[in-house]
Amino acid sequence: MSKKDQLQEKLLNTFGSENVLVSPEHLYVYSHFGAFGVNEVPKPIAVIRSQIPLEKLMELIEDDTKVFPNDKQVPLNCEPYILLDIQKPVTIKELENNLTELKEEKEFQKRNLNRSTSLYRWAIDSIQARDGFKLNKSKDDKGFCVVQSYFNDIQTYSSKGRLLLAKGLLKGELNQSKLLIDSIFSCTACGQCYDQISLDTLEINNAIIKTRNKIVQDGGSPKNFDTARKNIQHNGNPMGLPAEDRTLWIENVVDEHQYDDNPVLYWPGCITYYRLPELIQYTSSILEKAGYDFGILGEYEGCCGLLLYLSGHWDDAVINGRNIINTLGHVKRLVTNCAGCYYAFSRLYSQLGMNVPFEVIHTSQIIKESIKGRKLQLKPYRGKYTWHDPCDLGRHCNVYEPPRYVLNSIPKLKLVEQTCTQEHAVCCGAGGGLWMYNEDITNHVSFQKLSETIPSDIDGIITGCPTCIISMRNTVRENRLNLKILDLVEIVANII
Repeated sequence: MSKKDQLQEKLLNTFGSENVLVSPEHLYVYSHFGAFGVNEVPKPIAVIRSQIPLEKLMELIEDDTKVFPNDKQVPLNCEPYILLDIQKPVTIKELENNLTELKEEKEFQKRNLNRSTSLYRWAIDSIQARDGFKLNKSKDDKGFCVVQSYFNDIQTYSSKGRLLLAKGLLKGELNQSKLLIDSIFSCTACGQCYDQISLDTLEINNAIIKTRNKIVQDGGSPKNFDTARKNIQHNGNPMGLPAEDRTLWIENVVDEHQYDDNPVLYWPGCITYYRLPELIQYTSSILEKAGYDFGILGEYEGCCGLLLYLSGHWDDAVINGRNIINTLGHVKRLVTNCAGCYYAFSRLYSQLGMNVPFEVIHTSQIIKESIKGRKLQLKPYRGKYTWHDPCDLGRHCNVYEPPRYVLNSIPKLKLVEQTCTQEHAVCCGAGGGLWMYNEDITNHVSFQKLSETIPSDIDGIITGCPTCIISMRNTVRENRLNLKILDLVEIVANII
């Protein structure tokens, strides 16, 4: 056994595996520094968590072994060394403060731009006022991650850590392992990662999903996603429930609005059918009131296949998507209340090389269209509410204004914005297939959101995603929170 192995064993025996990180994946992540981990130094012998007393650590190590904290870049000529993990991740409170400062600075820069007295000065001020300029100036090393706190803030389960593991695997510097797969799949794919530095959406989630595809190609797919894949293939939904059960609670609605080449196809999505069928009733009543000629496929609808893409089964996602498009060949407009389905049809299909021949509309957009066209007249609805931007609808598809237009059109309803809102909205925890992979993490993230980001003294949260609704309602119920979680259609259907 080498001296390195002996020291690692001594550290593990003394302090325990929860305080001493020695796996190749941990050492790979912690040997990278700088924003996005662009700088690399030799790998440490071990990473020691900050709760270990330094004097006790020094008693165990050899004379030539150095100890460095990881809040600064380690020197290149440092071997052998041990790294002290004392760097704290960005908290939601810090994120809110950063966003507030960023907003104030942008306003200041815009005022300077208006006061520029020369073309040269105007050009400089204009460049500095751009959102992405802040990322170039930043020396921040710690992308924000909603999941990291669940893993005791270990960097290997941070946004930076996952990005580095993805790089290591795709470049052949790391092999598939249980730890690597767990980190890559323990992600909501929300895409927020480095948003506290820049208002630009960097979509690091796409690198994570691409890595999942690599893992699947190499035979490392988690078993629960294999089960979901087979369920979609054979039952048309990830849960594996019978297709005929889609309409179990809404048979009268489906019977009344059976799709027959109507100008509008209403596509509720799997989660809505099986878990929130009342939303189908609400949406149908809105479309009826607004005078739209629409139909519903019911048990023949199938699954959009978003989970296939998110879990790395891209070939299956393409096959499933092409089957859906062939089925919907004559559709002109597809309306959905599911943010995930909207994301799949409006963006992912084209990214996977498929042409979507119909217009894709979220319910918030068609309700706005109906209000502006005077097809709907909204009655008062009293209360103070905040809008939760679903990741699939907001950050991934840039749909922010329509739901706010609708809510601001409702008499007596007061809309209160969160500090982390729109492209900076904190995920509910159920995205990216995480709910299916590890429900405990989803519950942790959901509680974190409701307890730390929601304004006080509000009556509830309104959103446009069935998965977000179920995730947050579970948290409200389990923690006995006095908070309503509603879909936009639930509000509108009751005031028209």
